[in-house]
Amino acid sequence: MTNFEKLIELIANNTKGGYACAEMTDDGYVEHRFRRGHGGHNVYSIGKCVTGCAVGILEAEGKLRDTDTVFSHISELFPKDYDPKWEAVTLRDVMFHRTGVPQEANIDIDSEKEDFWEQGRDDFLAYFLGQPIVYEPGNGPFIYCDTNYYLIGRIVEKITGKPCGIFLQERMFNHLQWRGNAWGTCPQGHTLCGTGLFVTPLDLCRFGLMLSHGGEYNGKRILTPEWIEKARGEKGKLGYGFTNSADGRWFFAGGMLGQEVYIFPERHTSLVVMGHFMPNDEIKKEIVPLYLD
Repeated sequence: MTNFEKLIELIANNTKGGYACAEMTDDGYVEHRFRRGHGGHNVYSIGKCVTGCAVGILEAEGKLRDTDTVFSHISELFPKDYDPKWEAVTLRDVMFHRTGVPQEANIDIDSEKEDFWEQGRDDFLAYFLGQPIVYEPGNGPFIYCDTNYYLIGRIVEKITGKPCGIFLQERMFNHLQWRGNAWGTCPQGHTLCGTGLFVTPLDLCRFGLMLSHGGEYNGKRILTPEWIEKARGEKGKLGYGFTNSADGRWFFAGGMLGQEVYIFPERHTSLVVMGHFMPNDEIKKEIVPLYLD
């Protein structure tokens, strides 16, 4: 039994909510569908690490740095009564979810309990930048917030003149030969970035394989190895949408309900699982070690 067949068996034995799983190496691609469904599925917070790649592309071109402040790029978009402490918040702080804003700053469009229309949050940027900075940026508590990456997307849009999703379509998705992807928008038409990305298992596997090769795919450089090292984070910690393993030999990105892509640089391999309440803890414990032998 191959490692991938063991993955299929583990998922089948542990959940009835599996959509698909896939594996990609330099030698080819295999996919297993547990049920019929649409080609692309919402991968939720995996959109965060994909959005972070737009920052990596622009940093390589010298158009921004992750140490830049948010204010330096979009000062004219801040509301008149913004908290001046916002002027110290960097892109790095935003991507690490350490801006210093309270939890109320989050706009969770995936929640069935929240309605941003009723709550007066339909202008995402104005609402977010109107929040107080209650903790020291970069050093305060970790406060997970989808709107952080929406903010990153708006900065990408300001620099490139294109919605973040369109910019990434041209600069990354097309090079990875993505097919059938879509990305949700806010009421003003800006890419959500923090969630709402619909992709196929093959799309996500190609993304993971590119990362396993240090940013190259089919001879085309998309990201620098230096950016990927920053984005994956320190060993055992969260990075720019990714989480690094404790030993640094692999890393992954995850989305709500169990969407995950696992990247194994030593083997130039990526694994993808999609579904509803996927057994990701068991996958990390029983399957991931098989790809490290």
